[in-house]
Amino acid sequence: MDKPLIGLPDTVIAPRTDPIYNCHSYLTKVPVAAIEPFIRAFSKPGDVVADFFAGSGMTGLAAMMLGRHAHLSDISALGKHIAEGYLIDVLDRDLSEASETAVRSARGAIGDLYLTERASDREAVEMVRTVWSFTYACPHCNTPLVYFEHLSREGAAAKACPHCREAFIKRKWGGGEDVPVEVVVRGEDGRQATQEVTGVDREKIVRAEKDRRRDDVPSLRIEEHREMYSRSGLGKAGLTVTSMFFSARNAIALLELWRAINGIEKHLVRQKLLFAFTAILPRASRRYQWSRKRPLNAQNQTYYIAPVYYEWNVFDLFGRKVGAAMRASELVRKRVQLRGGTEKPKVTYTLASGDALTHLSDGTIDYVFTDPPFGSNMFYSDMSLFHEAWLGVVTDHQAEAVVHTTGKRKAGAEDRYRGLLKRSFDEAFRVLKPRGYMSVVFGNSSGRIWGLVQRALRDAGFGAAPVHVAILDKGQRSVKGLSSGSEGVVTVDLILTVRKSDVRKQVEGVEELRQADTDELMRAAISELSVEEARNPSHLYARILRIAIRQHLVLDDLHLSNVLISLRNAGYSVDQKTGLFWGPPLFFLFK
Repeated sequence: MDKPLIGLPDTVIAPRTDPIYNCHSYLTKVPVAAIEPFIRAFSKPGDVVADFFAGSGMTGLAAMMLGRHAHLSDISALGKHIAEGYLIDVLDRDLSEASETAVRSARGAIGDLYLTERASDREAVEMVRTVWSFTYACPHCNTPLVYFEHLSREGAAAKACPHCREAFIKRKWGGGEDVPVEVVVRGEDGRQATQEVTGVDREKIVRAEKDRRRDDVPSLRIEEHREMYSRSGLGKAGLTVTSMFFSARNAIALLELWRAINGIEKHLVRQKLLFAFTAILPRASRRYQWSRKRPLNAQNQTYYIAPVYYEWNVFDLFGRKVGAAMRASELVRKRVQLRGGTEKPKVTYTLASGDALTHLSDGTIDYVFTDPPFGSNMFYSDMSLFHEAWLGVVTDHQAEAVVHTTGKRKAGAEDRYRGLLKRSFDEAFRVLKPRGYMSVVFGNSSGRIWGLVQRALRDAGFGAAPVHVAILDKGQRSVKGLSSGSEGVVTVDLILTVRKSDVRKQVEGVEELRQADTDELMRAAISELSVEEARNPSHLYARILRIAIRQHLVLDDLHLSNVLISLRNAGYSVDQKTGLFWGPPLFFLFK
């Protein structure tokens, strides 16, 4: 076994709970703790690490904290903004003072739009948040139904019209105006208290809706050719520009806060505050989902607005996020100081496609750790419009490594995806030093997409079989998995590590990939199930893939749904609350 592989785990568990990860959201972000073992194993202090699908820059942070330099690149303008925000190190005192100045200015500019009357003592106080609900019109008697008011204790929707008993089916009932249904304030004892919406609240809402400043809110159109236009049903919902996702009050508050931050004189402090500002946008929008127990957060991978959602005080969100940014910076600062040394590692970020790394010379990179887009799972550039409207820059979506499933670009999408991955891996082969390693993070519920990745690596000259394959468990189920109560989507990824040979191999006839017997692999894996190796269907799916990949096999006809069916046929089921296996012989182990 090669020395770097000794001690490198087959399963990397890195929960998405650390201050760095939670400081700013970005699609499919890999926790720093998951990257560090690989940087340690395949490089040494002073080496140069590269990531050409860098996203929000976690590879750069991990490299810097371990004493390596890093060259990051991506086509994402939002990713570059977030990565550079993480890297900015300013005095907490300066950041705190500038934040307070900006908030004070913005509060003054919006006047009393957030003020409400506290029910207990009639005192004028700022609302912490307001809960809003969709309304629907009964197709039979036209009676309006406020969705929130007819939820069961368990959160289930109404079954019928309260007036005529017509069955309630959301897609068949017409929608009406969203209405505020609850207001949360800080009570006289400092604790949050919920109270009814009053005329005072409604007057502020109406005034905000008529405010001409709404026309000045930065916004971008989500055009019909965008994948997320159809996936999120934006045309039907009439949500075709990004500013529509904010309530009138929050749109105005965000605008005035944005203006105030841009008036801060110190450049680095201003940039760090803009980093905190973009971090609050999903929660400041109507995409912030309500639940009876606790907020469900915003779904960053779709433009979905839940039937009950929050209008959260922008200044409250911003203050907390500035605090989160300071905690993340402090952690990075301590890690760099603990490492020691006089030279601070350099981290650069270049806007460039993964298949055009012209800023990197041949054979100059010691190690590559990268996380390419997962096929048709995520459309980064579509979702980044939400933030990039404020940044004034837009990612070139034509160069994105994704598989379109709708619209004109659906035809030939997989071939384009494989081609871009192959050219990107060609570039990785070119810039890596001889015998250098590259680790690729990937996750997809379709074996066919996995086959594209395997073929792209082989065709770039790395060979069909990785030197190491690890399961990456981020410690949380997906939003889809939680909402559906089942593991219908992959919630763990694989990290494939390949090595550059001394001489580039000719593709033709070298390590030809063969189709695996999918059923045989699944039967074998299920028969050998243990708690340590597989706790849920995603773990089992990943294990099957790992076995196949190590044996130069592809599983084009494997899908996660096949695993779920095979588990059911073998007597297993999945607990809807936990996502864990339930059935012989493991049921007693998960009680």
